[in-house]
Amino acid sequence: MEYKEPSKKKVFIVSGTVVLVIAGIVAAVLVFIFSRQGVAVNSGTFSSSSLGFSVGIQVGAGARGISNVSNNTWTASLNSGNGTSRVDYTFTAACLDAFSVRSENAEGEIRLVLIQGDAERTFDITGNFNQNIDLSDFEPGRIRLRLEFESARDVDTLVSW
Repeated sequence: MEYKEPSKKKVFIVSGTVVLVIAGIVAAVLVFIFSRQGVAVNSGTFSSSSLGFSVGIQVGAGARGISNVSNNTWTASLNSGNGTSRVDYTFTAACLDAFSVRSENAEGEIRLVLIQGDAERTFDITGNFNQNIDLSDFEPGRIRLRLEFESARDVDTLVSW
């Protein structure tokens, strides 16, 4: 059987199709990651000995195990960290009423910042913190939550709504 080299037109069509399929997959993944509620976006330097890593900037739900949002709960745990972890979430009135924070850390400082339009509140959740938080300053809708870590060590934080 004699080998026939494919025409340039066929190679171009196949190559173009492969590129379009890959671009479509990448676009779908990015839309999923950045449009779903509760995606954690972390920045700074964090380390976790259980995973044996140090990272600079991370994006995505539970990127590198630092933080995760699931079932109306945001968890963040790390061995040491400087930086922030952020979640944008659309809250119902019931979620605002049920908002609570439990946080522990051995060293450093941890703050929780909530922002909605002009309303902004900051809570110092350093040490052993376990409270329901009054969010009467906020309305149901989109709220940005940000955890700020400064020289924080042995952090275990649970924010639920």
